[in-house]
Amino acid sequence: MPLTFKAGAAIAGQQFDHADFSHQEICDCTFTDCSFAATNFRASNLTGTLFQNCQFNTQNSESPADFSQAKLREASFARCNLTVVDFIRIEGYALRFEDCMMQGVDLSKSDFRLPIGDSDLAELTIERCNLSFADLSNNYLVACTFKANRMLECKLDYCDLTNATLTENEMHNITAIGVALKNADLRHSSFNNLDPRIIDLSGVTISADQIATLLDTLDIIVMDESEA
Repeated sequence: MPLTFKAGAAIAGQQFDHADFSHQEICDCTFTDCSFAATNFRASNLTGTLFQNCQFNTQNSESPADFSQAKLREASFARCNLTVVDFIRIEGYALRFEDCMMQGVDLSKSDFRLPIGDSDLAELTIERCNLSFADLSNNYLVACTFKANRMLECKLDYCDLTNATLTENEMHNITAIGVALKNADLRHSSFNNLDPRIIDLSGVTISADQIATLLDTLDIIVMDESEA
């Protein structure tokens, strides 16, 4: 008989490694200090659920959990190990990740939108996480928040990040084919390959110390008058 959870349940210190929770209703629950290595959450409904200090992989990163096609609206992960976990094609409006290890995580082709009339409101917040080698490609992320993350070699191909907050991130060697960054806030982020000849950076907000980095991509040399 499959293990089930009542809506609003609070569970702490339990091991659910290799469990199968696919297609289940696990809404508004709180999991603290639990282990979910190799656990299957595919197509489950986790709306409003909070995970705190939980492990979703083993130390050798060989047993990631799978949230593919799950519903994670208004869910939250805080201080969790999510290394190489799959979140492909999830429904994730108002999903939050804070202080998590997310190296190699796959959040591609997901839906973070809430349709309102003829427009879409998107909401995704990722703060102080390690997103190195993560895949965020093919997502509508207008006005979403990414702050103080490590995003080395992160995939942002075909993402719409218009009006997004992208402050205080390490964004070296990202891939950004077809990305939209118009009016995004990039202040205090470090990057090395945002080429204005390829990416529309109109309206982008940057710090004064980032100007030289952008000019480097255009092979423009800036000299003080004293050096002329």
